[in-house]
Amino acid sequence: MTPDRPAFDLQRTLDELALERKRTQKLLGELEHQNRELDRLRGAVHHESHSRSLAEEALDETRDRLQLAVDAAGLALWDWQPSSSEVFLTARWGELLGDISSDGYWAASDLYERLHPEDLDALRAALLTLMEGHSQRAVVQHRVRTAEGWIWVETHGMVAEHDHQGRPLRLMGSLADIRERKRIEQDSMRASELAAQASRAKSDFLANVSHEVRTPLNALMGLTRMLMDSPLNAEQTQWLSLMDASAHELGQMLNDILDLSRIEAGKLNIENLRFDLHQVVEQVASVHAEGARDKPLTVRIELSPSLPQWVVGDAQRVRQVINQLLSNAVKFTPPGGLIEVKASALPAQGDVAPRLQVQVRDTGPGIARDQQTAIFDAFTQADASTTREHGGSGLGLAICAGLARWMGGDIALYSEPGQGSTFTLTWPLRELSTLDRGPQSASAELMEVAQAGSRYVGLVVLLAEDHPVNELMMRQLLLRLGCTVRVARGGVHAVAQWEQGGIDLVLMDVQMPGMSGLQATQEIRSIETRRRLPRTPIVAVTANAMPGDRTACFEAGMDGYTAKPVSPQALIQEMDRVLQITDPAPAVAVEAPPSPPPPAAAPDTTTEDATRPAARLEPMDVEKLLRRLDGDEETLGQLALAMRADLASRQHQLRRALDERDSQAAVAHAHGLKGSLGSMTAERGARLAKGLELAARAGDWHLFERALPLMQAEAKQIDLALAELLQAQSPDLFDSRR
Repeated sequence: MTPDRPAFDLQRTLDELALERKRTQKLLGELEHQNRELDRLRGAVHHESHSRSLAEEALDETRDRLQLAVDAAGLALWDWQPSSSEVFLTARWGELLGDISSDGYWAASDLYERLHPEDLDALRAALLTLMEGHSQRAVVQHRVRTAEGWIWVETHGMVAEHDHQGRPLRLMGSLADIRERKRIEQDSMRASELAAQASRAKSDFLANVSHEVRTPLNALMGLTRMLMDSPLNAEQTQWLSLMDASAHELGQMLNDILDLSRIEAGKLNIENLRFDLHQVVEQVASVHAEGARDKPLTVRIELSPSLPQWVVGDAQRVRQVINQLLSNAVKFTPPGGLIEVKASALPAQGDVAPRLQVQVRDTGPGIARDQQTAIFDAFTQADASTTREHGGSGLGLAICAGLARWMGGDIALYSEPGQGSTFTLTWPLRELSTLDRGPQSASAELMEVAQAGSRYVGLVVLLAEDHPVNELMMRQLLLRLGCTVRVARGGVHAVAQWEQGGIDLVLMDVQMPGMSGLQATQEIRSIETRRRLPRTPIVAVTANAMPGDRTACFEAGMDGYTAKPVSPQALIQEMDRVLQITDPAPAVAVEAPPSPPPPAAAPDTTTEDATRPAARLEPMDVEKLLRRLDGDEETLGQLALAMRADLASRQHQLRRALDERDSQAAVAHAHGLKGSLGSMTAERGARLAKGLELAARAGDWHLFERALPLMQAEAKQIDLALAELLQAQSPDLFDSRR
């Protein structure tokens, strides 16, 4: 052994010890790392355990809340797998049935037997929509049999699970007792039926009372007028005047009660016809001129330049509202006061369509704020004391408010005690297009015809019109335009005339005996299609002016539409449109006289102006009719003769239709009379004829029987006017008879 060997072994041992030390340190480091990881895992496990504990607590709390909600709502929960023959139901189901209250499974067959037979179809349909995937949820109200009998329940169901093909595996839902809800619904329905019966009974009662009261009232008024025409002293004349005034007030009160009844019952009819709004406002103001003069009062009327003259609506109802507002203003404004009537058109603002507005302002005593909310209630007056100065039933403003709502508008009040009151009526503006406008002034109509130029010369027009009066009117207008006119007295004749060829334009009345104008148009269009003929323009010229009549004409194949009484400018505009004629520029321009500039201030109708009496409403406007005929007195005489004959015939036919309860004949004759009277400018008679037509269409023979005497009385006035016209045209013959 050499001396270096021990040293070498020692060195080797030291190196091994160093390596072992390093290995030990590394193992200690790994051990420490493992200890840290173990601590981390212990912490994570503790956190997860704590989180799960919190989640379980939250789930338990949610489950408890859900259970409380289900219990509070009285719901029974159900769970069903379509492959199973049993349905799981909670304890509430047993309570509803009057059975053991516990959760459990119920045989589907037992549940089926408890269903009401009348409800099975609805339940099957709901189940089918869930099973076929058409819907994820379904709700059915049905009845189930319990220990106490049948009860109403509401079942909600939903698809809770699907298989890989999307088919339902599990259905779940709830079931609620709705007996109380059904009882309330039934009570509500019974109450509604009783209210409807009460409303009908009230309406019938008022109608009967009105009829029974009007008969002796009319006799009283007639006898009063007869007595007033007899020799009387001043005192007797005063008494009879008071009687007559009281009878008129009673008649007006009857009308108010009936109007209010119709409004409350929802049976008020609102017309949509063209009318002259300017004329309506001015006429109503003129009616109250005498009352304003007597006080005296100053009345001002201001028609805004933006106010259209011809609009669509119910002229009678607009007149009724304005009349009531002016009547109140005259009644409550003290002597020396001022009444202002302003009419204007309000432009569209955002979603609000254009509107018409009529304001009536007075300088009367005003109305306190606490009374303004109730002023539009029935039988309500601002001064309801027994010492009030002015009388009245308190129905007027209630009717005004109801009429405004029925017209699609409203009525508002602004008033301060001692400052007067302002009532504002607004309703939707339905302005007529050029084709729908009513007749212009006579000068404007004649200028329209004169400016038509020669563009219609040689135009062959087929006029299909069965009424002789309307035929004369239309033929004369067309001849003045330079047209060649062929006349057909019915639909069959019109088709035959058209088939002869050479027709450039057809003016077709709609309602004619045998084949109507609509049927004739359809036949013409069918022939054109079969024979591949060019299309002949057809324009409807009819007294049917309801909203759906225009659509019916176009659907039948017509190209244009104008309503009776025919306005020359409306007919010319429609003829130009369907013929696509443009008026060439004339060599010498004809300039219409400029419109007068608007006045600097509103016209002031003072007490001196109020002395003018209101114009008497004649049965027809002969001067206007003559102007429309371009002064052709010969044609006017022919029209008068034809109208007198037609008037007598129509009255006889209407009375016969009433006796035989023949609705079809009554509608036909009333419709024809309406058109001819409108063409003859007998507007009041045309409105009465329209009322007869509507009553006949509704089969209301009681109303028809009441309205026919009014029509006959008006027809008598029209006949007298026509007789005077004919007498004026032949004075020598009249003198020889004398």
